[in-house]
Amino acid sequence: MKRNEWFEVDILGLRKVLERRGKQFAIYELVQNAWDENVTKVEVSLTRPNGRRSVLTVTDDSQEGFRDLTESYRMFAESYKKSQPDKRGAFNLGEKYVLALCDEAFISTTTGRVTFDENGRHRTGNVKRERGTEFVGSLQLKIEEWERMCEAATKLIPPVPTFFNGEEISPREPLRTWTATLPTVKSDDEGNLTRTERQTTVSVYEVLPSESPALYEMGIPVVEIDSKYHVSIGQKVPLNIDRDNVTPAYLKAVYVEVLNHTHDILTKDDASANWVRSGASDPRVSNEAITAVVEKRFGDKRVIYDPSDPEGTKIAITKDYAVVHGGAMSSGEWENVRRASAILPAGQVTPSPKPFSPDGAPLPRIPDANWTDGMRNFAAFANQFAHIALGHGIKIGFTNEIGWSFAAAYGPEGSLTVSKIRLGAKWFDGSMTERVEDWTRLLIHEFAHDGVGDHLSEAFHEECCKLGAKYVAHLQRKLSASASI
Repeated sequence: MKRNEWFEVDILGLRKVLERRGKQFAIYELVQNAWDENVTKVEVSLTRPNGRRSVLTVTDDSQEGFRDLTESYRMFAESYKKSQPDKRGAFNLGEKYVLALCDEAFISTTTGRVTFDENGRHRTGNVKRERGTEFVGSLQLKIEEWERMCEAATKLIPPVPTFFNGEEISPREPLRTWTATLPTVKSDDEGNLTRTERQTTVSVYEVLPSESPALYEMGIPVVEIDSKYHVSIGQKVPLNIDRDNVTPAYLKAVYVEVLNHTHDILTKDDASANWVRSGASDPRVSNEAITAVVEKRFGDKRVIYDPSDPEGTKIAITKDYAVVHGGAMSSGEWENVRRASAILPAGQVTPSPKPFSPDGAPLPRIPDANWTDGMRNFAAFANQFAHIALGHGIKIGFTNEIGWSFAAAYGPEGSLTVSKIRLGAKWFDGSMTERVEDWTRLLIHEFAHDGVGDHLSEAFHEECCKLGAKYVAHLQRKLSASASI
């Protein structure tokens, strides 16, 4: 026995295996073979089942026709397509799989005809076509299988005029087309299929209401995907042997490409889709794409929760910023967001007031000799207030530094710095009765920082109330003492 006769294929057993894929693959396999040739027109017909019997016909107008008829019945024979990434076939399995579904069939081409029937396989050399190849096969179909096959034919994206049951399959205009480097397969010098990377075109198409998004290999749908678009790759897609799936790594590379080239037309809902998040988590995503994604998800005003500046985070909330917490994105998405500076920490966008910096230059002070009478009156009142509210005195100073952006600040070691240029000279002038409300309001706010730093915390609010209450209680005691004399 010769080595190539070691085993046989059980056609009926193979048919049962293939039927799990759905019989619509038969149209795809035959059409892709026709498109791979130098054709200008392809015609497909599938008769409505009559007694569960239907006839599938695929005809093309290639000048050369079927190169070698033996390839129609020899599985895994060497194929010229293996070395050409822009051809769809590689394993020489397509027609054999289709034949396994058929009860009888024939292939006619420019080099002859081969017939497959209950008596086996017959080669006829004197029956030839002038041009092109015709496949005719009789197969058993239920009406619902026929309907699915008819629907599948309409999902093709033809590179040449292609007709189904007499009507041209509508050409589709891509929404976007670009060039990308993606994995593919080709044969080496010894005919072994190897993986490589190659530049190719990628096109995205609108998904019609009756369709599900699919990955296409040069116009042939090969697997449904989680996407907003149909995505057609202009070269061999590294498929499994059944030609119905790709690896997760390849699919992620496709998602990144699509995201990088369609981010400007995504909607807010699109930005949270799984395929977008998959692409956004990949290092190959562009800065523009990741920025567009987070903008659509979180809005124009967005900050990262900043544990180093809790008050800055609260300020962001009061200014209607969306605060994005760690769990909102995957680690990969966060890496890309930080690389692109697509979202900044709250402490950088809405920082809490920090009037004193250990590394800053000393703040210029107004010499005591240059204080006005109003400034001296305020300083005396502030010290008196501090003794009442805080239980200790303070050190007070004034500044006219125009670059210091605070009206006043209570700093380390009980020091109060007041900006004359920001409050204005008139703020200090007038009698105690005229100025006490403004002065008290400022001092309550600043002295609350003696115990609490965060302006927006409940503790700061309570501290302000406590200081005000202390001062009022002091005044009430003074009034009571005066009334008793």
